[in-house]
Amino acid sequence: MKTHVSTNLAVTFLEPGKERLTKQKFNNSIENPVEADVLTFGRAYSQLLPTDVSYNSVIETKEVEYTE
Repeated sequence: MKTHVSTNLAVTFLEPGKERLTKQKFNNSIENPVEADVLTFGRAYSQLLPTDVSYNSVIETKEVEYTE
């Protein structure tokens, strides 16, 4: 049986002087977020970033458990 365990979101952005993206993780999102809502969340979060930081994307990670 497949059981939903968690859905997590991570907003990614590029800070000046860094080569790799930085991730800010948000745990325990709703099970199946709507794509438009996830993108709106990312844009809203980007408004809180310093002006020299570039918003990149939002990554959705789902965790499921399989049992017999």
